[in-house]
Amino acid sequence: MKLEEWHLGDGDGIQERQLAAEYLPVIEAHRQEDEPDRIDRLRRVYAMAQHLFLMVEGRRLPEKVVVAMNDHKGQLAVTFLDREWLVFLDPFFRLAWRSEGEPPENVVAAVIQ
Repeated sequence: MKLEEWHLGDGDGIQERQLAAEYLPVIEAHRQEDEPDRIDRLRRVYAMAQHLFLMVEGRRLPEKVVVAMNDHKGQLAVTFLDREWLVFLDPFFRLAWRSEGEPPENVVAAVIQ
């Protein structure tokens, strides 16, 4: 879904809310076998970004605009659907990463190829 299409929509319907609540991007972490709490941390970061987005926009974060998240030695890499979503959502993920005690400048954003 393009950002412009989302902005022009009427709001979240029941189906959109359900899909957004169930969706999780691909989540991976360096040494996740040895430190399983890293995966939990990424889930918390995604949930925090969702909540921040909901508070600011008054709507749920659309499913599948965040494709993947990776924690590599304290650096969060977030992969977005396209450049518009990257620019729009980057501040939410920086704040969410900061809420986990990590510097917001340690967030790297990319677009899926």
